[in-house]
Amino acid sequence: MPADTPHPLYKSHEARASRVRDAVSGTDAIKAGGETYLPNPSGRISLLPEGEQEAAEARYHAYLTRAFWLGVTGRTHEGLLGAIFRKAPTVELPSAIEYMRDDADGSGLALEQFGRLTSSALLTSGRHSILVDYPEAEDGLTREQTRGLRATLRSYDSQSIINWRREGEQITLVVLRETYETDQSDQFERVLDYQYRVLSLEDGRYVQTVYRDNVEVPQARIEPRMANGEPWAVIPFVFVGAVLNDEAPDKPVLLDLADANIAHYQSSADRREGSHIVGQPMFHIDIGNMDADTWKKLNPGGVTVGSRQGIQTQGGKAELIQAEPQDMARQDMQDAKEDMKAIGARLIDSRGGNETAEGVRARSGAEHSALASVAINVGDALEKALEFAAIFMTDANVFEQITVTLNQEFYEEGADPQMIAARIQELDRGVIAMQDYRAWSRRKGLISSDRTDEDIQADVQAGGTSLGVM
Repeated sequence: MPADTPHPLYKSHEARASRVRDAVSGTDAIKAGGETYLPNPSGRISLLPEGEQEAAEARYHAYLTRAFWLGVTGRTHEGLLGAIFRKAPTVELPSAIEYMRDDADGSGLALEQFGRLTSSALLTSGRHSILVDYPEAEDGLTREQTRGLRATLRSYDSQSIINWRREGEQITLVVLRETYETDQSDQFERVLDYQYRVLSLEDGRYVQTVYRDNVEVPQARIEPRMANGEPWAVIPFVFVGAVLNDEAPDKPVLLDLADANIAHYQSSADRREGSHIVGQPMFHIDIGNMDADTWKKLNPGGVTVGSRQGIQTQGGKAELIQAEPQDMARQDMQDAKEDMKAIGARLIDSRGGNETAEGVRARSGAEHSALASVAINVGDALEKALEFAAIFMTDANVFEQITVTLNQEFYEEGADPQMIAARIQELDRGVIAMQDYRAWSRRKGLISSDRTDEDIQADVQAGGTSLGVM
């Protein structure tokens, strides 16, 4: 099979993920999707008689233009992402990869921003991936000669992960679609095409190969090495999922919301077209027994609707005809709105139902929401990727020094004076330790999350002396 052969699960997952991506992107992406999201009321134009096709195309263009997209999915995506990063992640790194805190991908993207990008992808498509890479170095170089080389994290979204294979407990193949600049590019124009980066285990050794037009590029074949010079026995690649961090594509977190949003959009188009066609008043004149010539003589200037000009008739009547309000499309839109509200609530409430925000805060932490799963999985995936990076950078065992924990307190809890007084009283009585009090204060936002106990203690001692307080 050629290198660009997709996995059997790839197309079905991407069909769902693309709906969410477009819904998150908003009006332009949805309307660019044309009949994918808004079926043509005339049916398939190509099946119509040739003389009717132009009129049908013009009608559909107007139908599409009038349709209104309510950007609920995009705003929800922004809100959920903001909830995860309401507080900075907790990150601990060994010195060998400390540089990744400020430059995780080699182009200046900080580790926190890399985590934000990954979290956004999970909300949108339900899966993401991280390839841990290292610049190719010549054989025989000393550690001093390779000191300037750094491991980097490379991000691949679900569209790029076109194929994979697991054999037993190991991933033995991953195929990643990338873009590259062709020879037709010049100073003013970039011409891009697809290439396929194949990560594989060959005789138990990790190898990277690149294919263009399904032909391997010989000079692009590399065999990355660990810091001790040994070949890799695993592929340093991490799958990130909305449910599990494995190779199986997970359902996009925002899929149900996006589908309800699209349904609302379709009802909006029907309602607006109906309003355009029959919503405006129509002036009707019944000229009774008068013949057409007499009418023209009495009203040589025709008819102007409004009160500044009159008309003359001999019998008959004049009236405005206006459509009665029709509630069906409006009700469809309202139903879609209610569906979106209910779906959005479940994203932060794993039990469903109409629980208040206060109730959600009070529930046990053992009951995780979809948003908490995203935060946990991204943190776990980043830790695994950073472990691979450490293996590239040092042969010392520094895994226990690597920690990445994303915020799971999605609500601003605050603390009233009574709560603060109660905690201080518990501290004075020895019921809780100073460390517990400070941890609680950080959760409530009373102490900045980036201030350590050591920083606080040093400031307390320095300030306390000047106040005559120990």
